[in-house]
Amino acid sequence: MDRRAFIKMGSALVVVTSVGCNLRTQKGVSRQYAITIDSNRSIGHLAREAVGREVSQDLSTDVLIVGGGIAGLAAACSLKDRESIICELGARFGGTSSAVSIGNQQFSQGAHYDLSYPSFYGREGLELLEQLNIIEYNSKVGRWDFIDKQHLIKSKIEERCYKNGEVFSSVLVDSELKLNFLDLMQPYEGRMPLPTTQIAPEDLALDQLSFAAYLNKYLPVTSDFMEAVDYQMIDDYGGRADQVSALAGVHYYRCRPYYANPEPEIFSPTEGNFYFIEKMMKHLQPEQMKASSLVVGLEKLKKGWGVDVWEVEQERKVRYRCNNVVYAGQKHLLKYLHADGYKTFSDVIYAPWIVINIELEGDDLGKSIWQNDYLSSNAQFLGFVNSGAQTEEGNRVLTAYYCYPDVYHHMVQDVENGAEEIVEQTIGFINTYFKQDIRSFVKHVYVKLLGHAMPMPVPGYLSKNRRLELDGMTFAGADTGRLPLMFDALDSGIQAGRLIGDKG
Repeated sequence: MDRRAFIKMGSALVVVTSVGCNLRTQKGVSRQYAITIDSNRSIGHLAREAVGREVSQDLSTDVLIVGGGIAGLAAACSLKDRESIICELGARFGGTSSAVSIGNQQFSQGAHYDLSYPSFYGREGLELLEQLNIIEYNSKVGRWDFIDKQHLIKSKIEERCYKNGEVFSSVLVDSELKLNFLDLMQPYEGRMPLPTTQIAPEDLALDQLSFAAYLNKYLPVTSDFMEAVDYQMIDDYGGRADQVSALAGVHYYRCRPYYANPEPEIFSPTEGNFYFIEKMMKHLQPEQMKASSLVVGLEKLKKGWGVDVWEVEQERKVRYRCNNVVYAGQKHLLKYLHADGYKTFSDVIYAPWIVINIELEGDDLGKSIWQNDYLSSNAQFLGFVNSGAQTEEGNRVLTAYYCYPDVYHHMVQDVENGAEEIVEQTIGFINTYFKQDIRSFVKHVYVKLLGHAMPMPVPGYLSKNRRLELDGMTFAGADTGRLPLMFDALDSGIQAGRLIGDKG
């Protein structure tokens, strides 16, 4: 498949490049804007170069944490009483919860919202969020609500869905089939907690078949209904209902109070889940956090571990000697770093994502709706978030999302070379939504390429027994057999830290 077909159809050090795009608007006025590309394609080249270099300095720490996303930082927070270093291969911390600076604000380039937390969620994760001054308990409704109320999305501007030229209030359109579907989900109320490691053993049988097979067994589903369900599964899990397990599907509709009365609070700052990253970073010491630090070697020593790190800005390789390692990076990279560790995670399938932030200047698009879902023949385009519903400050930014099948990781580099094409396609979708041309308002476009963004919960993924500790190295991250959700990633870091603590 060539680049153009891939774009129409629809891991690592940051390399930022910019290109200019000169477009002529409908009024014939030329408007030029820059396209900034954030890509991870250079990781292989850098790793190969680093392997041949001599170690320039020997360092030491008690715990070395690989990966500065939600899981890695949660591990560091849980090990606050122990000396630790966090190595993040990107220029900024965040992983798939990263953000980009536009003007004086930050805008999400990954997960962009969370919901208030039911009381049956895991206590340790809730305790950490409470400790970080993020949530407080609401005894009136029996759930944990967010403290920073300015980031809550009002229900009247919450979301809408564009489909075949029509606009609906939600992806699942009200119907008798929807009511029957929710009735089918109802027995699992309160039985689908986060973290997913707390799901009762009797419910794990749902992990052995696909969500589509489960629904077809109990409901006379229609193609339109399954299109909507597929959209929601791709949006959260990276795969259609026939690709993800029934356990993942049921969990989606019953882990969070989507259809409760009163409705749950939706929390969506412009920076998305980077909000949680910043809160945890403030809880740690600046000298602990090493950005642009690519782990290129893991060696089990007679006592502890030797970890080789390529410091990109200094262009040097250092070796850390440490007692323990928390590996919270993407597990597919273990095939190059630690073969035995990779065996535990060799079944993980990742969905590639592309995130496009479009900065507008002087627009007149009118009322802002926060999340604008988009169902069309291009199943890879998932719609966009409108910052006008999140803040009145600065220029409006529309953040669009694409999710691709896992087999297209190798096409990321080609998308980088053809950024103008996918930007134009995205603007075309948004034009259709607004029923007007936004090109004359576009000031700057930021393209984020995530080759291994989201672990897909295929049948068997959530119930597989995995070894999460190996000779003093523990594993964290949503890709350790958990759902690709913030709370699961958070808990995985906490539990990795606990495994180390239990061993002293």
